[in-house]
Amino acid sequence: MALATPLQTHIRNRLRERFSAGTDVGDRINEAEIAAELGISRTPVREVLTAMAAEGVLTYEPRRGFRILRLTAPIDAEGDDTPDLLDERVMRDMALGALTSVMSESALMERYGASHGTLQSTLRRLMRDHLVAPALGRGWVFTEVGPAALRDSYRFRQIVEPASILADGYAVDVAAMETLDAEHADALAGLDAAPRRRLFDLDARFHELVARGAGIRYLVDASEWQNNIRRISEYIGFIRLERIRASMEEHRGIMAALLKSEWHYAAALMRVHLQISADETFLHLEQDLDRVRDGRVTLNEDGEHAAASRSSTS
Repeated sequence: MALATPLQTHIRNRLRERFSAGTDVGDRINEAEIAAELGISRTPVREVLTAMAAEGVLTYEPRRGFRILRLTAPIDAEGDDTPDLLDERVMRDMALGALTSVMSESALMERYGASHGTLQSTLRRLMRDHLVAPALGRGWVFTEVGPAALRDSYRFRQIVEPASILADGYAVDVAAMETLDAEHADALAGLDAAPRRRLFDLDARFHELVARGAGIRYLVDASEWQNNIRRISEYIGFIRLERIRASMEEHRGIMAALLKSEWHYAAALMRVHLQISADETFLHLEQDLDRVRDGRVTLNEDGEHAAASRSSTS
């Protein structure tokens, strides 16, 4: 009996791990215990146990259940090798509001057709970015990152980022800012071919570097958090090159003012920059969401949009 679904593969791998550590030939398999441990029903567990019995790993005794017939070693590899692509798919579903309730690992594996190892890698990265957290009991809860959260994010940034520049004792890391400005200039020179991830990285680093100048850890933490929320929107949108170019030029203007210690001018430029970025984002957001919902946009193996259009940064 072939195991066709990711959930069945996951159950099998967990059983093989269990059989190879702390169990002996002849030990009884407790279906209910395994199902409770994995947070699933007993039916898929029994299907896997039946398949393993057919392979001679287990034996079935009527009214007594399954017992171990021979021990097995855990398999080394689990399924697909595209964790980055799974990251993209999960983030897109978060942006579309498809992951708003507590989700079990088995449900996520079934939804994405992913192996346990690949899913765990993705969840670890999302947890590092504070986009997902373990739920009480079993499962995972995802951060709300839809249009309402994105709108609140822009409003928060419009209050905090200009004010951080006007904080007492604000100081510029001159070397870091000059390096970042040079990277912006280089990206602008080859904007048509610039990878989407590099553009977002430059954008995120710019806002974090500005926040760092205030010397207040909470502002840096807040900037990183807002970048994580915005990162989700990057996976549903389309980079409109005319806005990207303008946005990066705005960054350079703000950095030039900061390098000259023109704090009030830099703060005013930042406020205008964020307002323009918010207006551009929400002008196209519903259209972008509709295109994703309709399946008119797909991600290739490099995590890039297969469609020709692209989204704005801020």
